[in-house]
Amino acid sequence: MKKSFFIGLSLATVILIIGFFTNNIELYRSIILGIGIVFVLISGLIGGIFTTSGHQQANYSEPEEDRRKRRNFFLITSTFAIPNLVIGFLLYLYQIQL
Repeated sequence: MKKSFFIGLSLATVILIIGFFTNNIELYRSIILGIGIVFVLISGLIGGIFTTSGHQQANYSEPEEDRRKRRNFFLITSTFAIPNLVIGFLLYLYQIQL
């Protein structure tokens, strides 16, 4: 999980630096937020957050190994999304104050 966090942080930082050099920070803020939102949606779909209780009960009939893999992928994608969302939100607040 630390690896996915630092990969997400480095990706957001590279995009942020490109945005500052090109003076088009709004576009790159949208890209960073879009990456964060996409990975939150992916983690939600994999983690079963958008399912009903009946579907969640059916998921417990799957083998423990599959549940563990799904939970691990959920944690990896959500920790990847966190730095992108935070940096995108901070850029949004920065743009409001200008």
